[in-house]
Amino acid sequence: MSNFYSIDAPAKLNLNLFITGINNKGLHLLKSHICFLELKDKIFIKYNLNDDFYQCSKDNSFLINPNNNLILNAINLFREHTNWHKKFKICLDKKIPIGAGLGGGSADAAATLIILRNLYNRDNDTHNKISRQLLFDLAIKLGSDVPACLKSRDLLLNGYGEKITHTKIPENYYFLLINPYLHLSTKEVFNEYKSGVINEALNPDIYFENIKIFNSLLNSAMSLASPISDILLHLKNAPNIVASGMTGSGSTCFGIFKNVNEIKTFLKSFNQITNNSFFIWYGEKKNYSFNRATVSKVLENKL
Repeated sequence: MSNFYSIDAPAKLNLNLFITGINNKGLHLLKSHICFLELKDKIFIKYNLNDDFYQCSKDNSFLINPNNNLILNAINLFREHTNWHKKFKICLDKKIPIGAGLGGGSADAAATLIILRNLYNRDNDTHNKISRQLLFDLAIKLGSDVPACLKSRDLLLNGYGEKITHTKIPENYYFLLINPYLHLSTKEVFNEYKSGVINEALNPDIYFENIKIFNSLLNSAMSLASPISDILLHLKNAPNIVASGMTGSGSTCFGIFKNVNEIKTFLKSFNQITNNSFFIWYGEKKNYSFNRATVSKVLENKL
């Protein structure tokens, strides 16, 4: 394979996140409406002769351990299950902030599994092919968000992320993401979580059409990253905003608007206050195809 296989790994947005209990293994059970955004990483993979070679784009500040990350974990898990010992060159064009509640690592792992399945199934006969269901079984071993990221479309999650239902998130809205460049550990945020402790000022009854915007982890995330509360207050007071909240375990906050000009107007004043020191992205949501891997003649010096 002289060409790369390439695939989009889109950012996940939790419109809400309700913690509903804890199972007998100590895992938090949740319910969450999620959608996926035009913001995305892009992964390029091709066979390599000697050993795995991992490379991340240099034009951003999102540092990832080149020897221990979810992409390599996905490759090693796939090898362990299939006994398929091909080696790969992997190039990651990283756009999603890490530790931001946007599922960037999970998205990268899911996208890697999709490409590996495509390549493996091309090399093996009908009886040895990897099914989608088996891919989901592998995905849940990598993390609770990875199965949803395989689908990368409007979803309702239950359990600890393994119960996935297709749903419909309203169309024709624009999403603004604001991240203060603070990396929050999901484990630390959950450890900080205290059931029933809710900041009423930042968790009012907010709805995005028929979807309630709420996050059970908001208080614990704010205790670890105080800028979250300031961002949410600015968003709450934005003219013409439809809804706002925090995604996942933080530290990214989001606002939903009816048109992009309203976002640009808000950002003029917001950036003056913050001195352009935050990660900002805005755009639309998107439903991605499971079969979204393509052959790419990407230049090797792109990354």
